[in-house]
Amino acid sequence: MESSIQTSGFVIQPRLQFDNLKDKMLYQHFIDAANYIESSDCRIGQLITSVSSIEKETGWSYGTVRGILGRLEDAGLITVATRSQKRGITVTIVDYSRFQTLKNYEKINKEDNNPVTKRKQSNNKEDNKEDDSTKPVVPTDERGSEMPDNKENHNPVTNQEQSNNKENRNAITAFITSLNSINSNITLKQYVDQANVKNINLSSAEDIETFVDFALRTNAFPDGTSKKILINYFDTIRLTRSTCRISAKVLAGVIERMGKYSANQINYALWTHCEKHDDKRETYTLGILRQTKEPEARRGLMLLKNKNGGVEIGANQPGTPRNDAIQSKIDAANERRKRIAGIESDRDIDVPF
Repeated sequence: MESSIQTSGFVIQPRLQFDNLKDKMLYQHFIDAANYIESSDCRIGQLITSVSSIEKETGWSYGTVRGILGRLEDAGLITVATRSQKRGITVTIVDYSRFQTLKNYEKINKEDNNPVTKRKQSNNKEDNKEDDSTKPVVPTDERGSEMPDNKENHNPVTNQEQSNNKENRNAITAFITSLNSINSNITLKQYVDQANVKNINLSSAEDIETFVDFALRTNAFPDGTSKKILINYFDTIRLTRSTCRISAKVLAGVIERMGKYSANQINYALWTHCEKHDDKRETYTLGILRQTKEPEARRGLMLLKNKNGGVEIGANQPGTPRNDAIQSKIDAANERRKRIAGIESDRDIDVPF
């Protein structure tokens, strides 16, 4: 039976590493939509679009789209130019022609598919002289290459793994988890400043969660501050960096400046930032806090809850009506926070994260 699917050609999607799923999705869309032949408006590897059209097609906020474009530019994957009279933007895929040339991939494949080098052939000749019953079992990788022997426990460890293990031991999160008790006379900022580690950066949602847990243990926030909001907010701030990493010292400084505000003010300001301004940095949140009084924060939190269906954390009761657009936005926000979406804490308030 013939397929009814009609194609108009093909495009090569290069296998690249992304820290953010949305960045990958939009980049691959650009690759697919870019001109493969030159036109009067675009060169090869270019396309014309607009932030508003991407918003409509994806359901993402304006800030989210701008943030993705900024990160892709910072990574050197695309360039973005505003068209005359602000009629959209021109996106140029860097190295588009090279990515779309199959010969550039053949060289890699030849190297990967060459199972036996001259050195291995020599080793094989020597091995054939040995009796099979006396041959030691040598661990191999997926391609059949011998892996390095670890004489202590026969567990093969690559140089990269050794480097990662060493780096993990020198990370701020390792320092935090090693603390069995918290001294109430030492602030969060003092703990971070005194940490004798080389890597002070937080580079994942798991790192952020560990740091927030520690901050709550040091009583850096007033009672009633939502753990879920804190995790989502600081992970959002992390992703405003082109490297998707943020220093624990920076976050400790931000938390210290938040200390003079109430739990309601903090919850409202952080939630508002994530909901409406996720492309902006932490200084913007401090501005929201300065302009928000306690009564306004309470009313704002109630409005945010009602806007998102008024459903309690973890309730998601069957039959509860929810606006599809709001649910789509919540689901999109939770994509990068799946592991922490189910965490419960007696510090939490009713929020839709």
